[in-house]
Amino acid sequence: MKTFAAFALVLAGGTGAATPAVAQRLPFEQSFAVNEPLSLDVSTIRGKIDVTAGEPGRIVITGAVTIRVGWDVPANAADLARRVAEHPPIERDGGTVRLRPPSDPAERRAVTVSYQVQVPPDAQVLAVSESGAITVQSVSGVVTVRTQSGAIQLSRLRGPAGVTSGSGTVTADGVDGSLTVTTSSSGITARALLGNLRVRTSSGTVDATLVGTGDADVETGSSAIRLRGLNGGLIAKSQSGRVSLEGGPTRAWDASTGSGSVDIGLDATASVTVDLRSRSGSVSIAGVPMQGSVTKRRAAGSIGGGGPLLRVTSGSGSVRIKAAVGLT
Repeated sequence: MKTFAAFALVLAGGTGAATPAVAQRLPFEQSFAVNEPLSLDVSTIRGKIDVTAGEPGRIVITGAVTIRVGWDVPANAADLARRVAEHPPIERDGGTVRLRPPSDPAERRAVTVSYQVQVPPDAQVLAVSESGAITVQSVSGVVTVRTQSGAIQLSRLRGPAGVTSGSGTVTADGVDGSLTVTTSSSGITARALLGNLRVRTSSGTVDATLVGTGDADVETGSSAIRLRGLNGGLIAKSQSGRVSLEGGPTRAWDASTGSGSVDIGLDATASVTVDLRSRSGSVSIAGVPMQGSVTKRRAAGSIGGGGPLLRVTSGSGSVRIKAAVGLT
């Protein structure tokens, strides 16, 4: 294992008199060639993490050590910050590069370390932060992101991605592989998903658009679910949130909610077998010709000659099917 300590250090105001702690930010930078598939393992406590694809066979690490402001910050915080900036916690072990917060407790109290990293396009990325925001874009390797409360943003990913978060918002724009998100209360917004989508959240709203034939498996506690562009299979469950779906099933759809309503907008070319039920709410089909029976609380039959099963169950909410255009 090698530890890299040759960095270009830039100190605002040089090494003279110290500026106020709030203004002190000490940058560092390092780059080196990699001759094997790269695995980036980066973690911070409060610092931001920004990972993007750069040139093949090379990694560029740009960081910043910022002196914290707080009651527990050591009196010699400026000296500790310089020490961290001169010897950042960066390690390389074969094809793995690890970026860490300071290991010394006093340094942890004194500073926040943030990382901006350019990696080869095929790199695998593991990014972990307690409260710092994380951004990952344009890589094709497996991406894994974990935070407690920091915001997460993924974009233009060519491979699969997995996200675990407590309460930070999750945004994904362009993921070619599967996307898996597990949160406690994070709001989740996803666009241009080519692969499968799997979401588990207690109270965060889920709003996603698929552009491929991937399946969606979404389960929430009390939050709403809105999925558009669905062409594969579906499992959608919510205890009390509204469920809104748009697309044309090529595999079975199964949606259920305790007290929320379920609205489904079907593509004009959709061919499905329907089984809709609500224990105490209403069931309706409008603008979509169906062969079968429709009562106040149940509808069963076929649309477009029949096909994959579209099953919806609701405890007390309404269930409605209509043409996809105009679904709100």
